[in-house]
Amino acid sequence: MTTISLEVPADLAQQLVPLKPHLTEILKVGLRYWKPEQSLTPRQRVEQLWATTNLIVPLNDTMLSFASVQSAQKTPIQAGGKPASEIIIEQRGIL
Repeated sequence: MTTISLEVPADLAQQLVPLKPHLTEILKVGLRYWKPEQSLTPRQRVEQLWATTNLIVPLNDTMLSFASVQSAQKTPIQAGGKPASEIIIEQRGIL
């Protein structure tokens, strides 16, 4: 076994002292879920955190098929009049 010395903030040290016998196991679990932050976008980091805390779960096949059926049944809305881009340009002129 190898000994590693590291500096941690005092409040974290207080939390770790009672867990000393389990630190190796805690580090193994943490490393399993840790990924370098450079490779993840902020959204991916949040989604990863949600997934590891079971705040979100992957959709099962039934849910995925239901979602695809629901989106396929939607019909586009037919709207008349000017395009939104023209309306926005006109309104900018008023301001």
